[in-house]
Amino acid sequence: MNAIRLAVVVLVLAVGATPGRGAENPVTAAADAARAAEWFAAIPSAQGDGGPFSFVYGGADYTTLIRNWAFNRADRDQPDRIERFMGWRDPATGLEVRLVATLFRDFPAVEWVMSLENQGTKATPIVENILPLDGSFAVEGKEPVLHYAKGAVCSLDDFAPQEKVLGVGDELRLQPGGGRSSSEYLPFFNLQTASGGVVLGVGWTGEWQATFDRKEAGKVRVRAGMAKTHLKLMPGEKIRTPRMLALFWRGEDRLAGNNLLRRFLLAHHRPEPNGKPLVLPLLFGAWGGSPAAEHLATIERIERHHLPFELYWIDAEWFGGAPWWKHPGNWRVREDLYPAGFRPLSDRLHAGGRQFLLWVEPQRVCEGTPWAEFASRPGWLLELNDGVPEYQQHEMNWGVPHDDPRWIVWESRRSKITAGDRLWNMGHADARRFLTDFLSAKIDEFGMDWYREDFNIAPLEYWQAADAPDRQGMTEIRYVTGLYAMWDELLARHSHLAIDNCASGGRRIDLETIGRATALWRTDWPVDALHKQCHSFGLLPWVPLHMSGPAALVAGNEYEIRSAMTAGLNATLPPGDDEASIAAAKRLAEQYLGIRKFYYGDYWPLTAYSQSQEVWMAYQLDLPESGEGLVVALRRPAAAETEQRFSLRGLEPAAAYLLEDLDTGRNWTQTGAELAAGGLKIERARQPDSALVKYRRE
Repeated sequence: MNAIRLAVVVLVLAVGATPGRGAENPVTAAADAARAAEWFAAIPSAQGDGGPFSFVYGGADYTTLIRNWAFNRADRDQPDRIERFMGWRDPATGLEVRLVATLFRDFPAVEWVMSLENQGTKATPIVENILPLDGSFAVEGKEPVLHYAKGAVCSLDDFAPQEKVLGVGDELRLQPGGGRSSSEYLPFFNLQTASGGVVLGVGWTGEWQATFDRKEAGKVRVRAGMAKTHLKLMPGEKIRTPRMLALFWRGEDRLAGNNLLRRFLLAHHRPEPNGKPLVLPLLFGAWGGSPAAEHLATIERIERHHLPFELYWIDAEWFGGAPWWKHPGNWRVREDLYPAGFRPLSDRLHAGGRQFLLWVEPQRVCEGTPWAEFASRPGWLLELNDGVPEYQQHEMNWGVPHDDPRWIVWESRRSKITAGDRLWNMGHADARRFLTDFLSAKIDEFGMDWYREDFNIAPLEYWQAADAPDRQGMTEIRYVTGLYAMWDELLARHSHLAIDNCASGGRRIDLETIGRATALWRTDWPVDALHKQCHSFGLLPWVPLHMSGPAALVAGNEYEIRSAMTAGLNATLPPGDDEASIAAAKRLAEQYLGIRKFYYGDYWPLTAYSQSQEVWMAYQLDLPESGEGLVVALRRPAAAETEQRFSLRGLEPAAAYLLEDLDTGRNWTQTGAELAAGGLKIERARQPDSALVKYRRE
């Protein structure tokens, strides 16, 4: 293993500092600029040094080879970062290994991407076990704890927080399974030691793996990269590896490290349609199998009552035929439903200042559809030898109403949608160009503001089936980088565009996707309030932008609405059109829009994670720069206690805070010290019930 030297350097970094009285909050105080600078300095600065990576080349560990390779390095200073470009070239075979590393000036964070290129005239020896992260982190004092989260397999356990105490001799290996990056596990981790820790992130929308082992008492070794690489490179061929993130924090509170991550992702990995940081919408979701006349009537109803919906979503079944899951690959608009296409809908929405989203699943090609004929073009479609995916993600039972808990019947591992599905090969240049042009044309033709890309197929076995024995991992690499290329091209051609990243829910959430696309539907199990609360509890510490299933804007439904709230809100209309119902819907929508900004701040859970209906769940959203925030408290249906006291975080002890209960209208003042010592008392009589309490520093 490469031993990383921590050379001490002095760099002036304004890490997390914010002017004003909020600058000393626990999040910014936790920033560890020195360790980030040390890590960056340890990335090679002279010929013969190794980097925070490893691989095996021609059967030999790279450390025995690379010191004899030609080395070059260049640094480039940018206003918000320092970039370092490094290359090592094997004079015998022409293999060049490159590393591009970035040290951020405003956060204690280092990112890097590794690539390999054959600059020789013949195929290279086998390169295998390519790990862009292979390094050790010092351990002192108490036993280190790894904090992480489950992924989205469509269950109550989705995004559930996990932790592992790493004793001497312990090892933990994590892998998503099936080729979708957040299926079994979320690819973000917080390694906590006695004096602080490091948050690690993997940017790879495929089958990554991460191993944490403590074979020695004084350190934890971390190895991360693709789960399987064993390949040769042909002359002129170049590949890249997963993007890696290391973000350093200090102190005893690991949640301060998670909030540094949230801030970092919002600052440096946030989509920017029309050049503006993305704010998730208040949206209305509609079924694609409904006729255009119904959609127009709904839009007219929204307009007539001046309801503040910002986005209108049309989901699946607008194409080919029913049932929808048998027709991806037939993208003809159903004339029985949309005789004039989608322009009458999108034009009407745009005229009212609203946006339009349309569901598409272009990378799954079903048997018998027009696109299945592309199988005659070599390399365009990937398939399995027996035509039946062994590892598929779910079965569906669409014979029940959509509000029935049995709406989707899951078998999360070995099951299938249909036999004979093929996978569009994003790694084939011509196939990717065709798909990019097709989608780009539809964005223009339909007037799409949001492109919703679903991905109901587990791709790993397709990738593996296409690989030759001496090219294992190559199809996955080409597919994943091709996906990024297509998304980047669509965003470049359509500067207004936002992408909704769906994959049977939130199964493709990682460091690379979140800067391009956002999961507006984070799990395919949006059944009840308990699920939504648990999913938010688990995902909010790691990823700021995501959305839940819908809630009805109906008076008395505040508990359900507040269980569904995140950085955006998926809502439905009240059943009645009377004045009282509409007034309640408007009030609830406007109340959410008035507090939405808090979801873009720091997140502090105020209760433990629990799946029990007998407890309260509560969390705090804090904007320390402006001295304001929000507490969301949810009394679950079987919770016996009518009163709870909460200890708030991130407040100035001596400052006075004006608090407002948004339900009762009550206003009162408490000091930050009082609120931090369990001084926020919330009482609610009903089961279930909820509370929203705003605060502002006076």
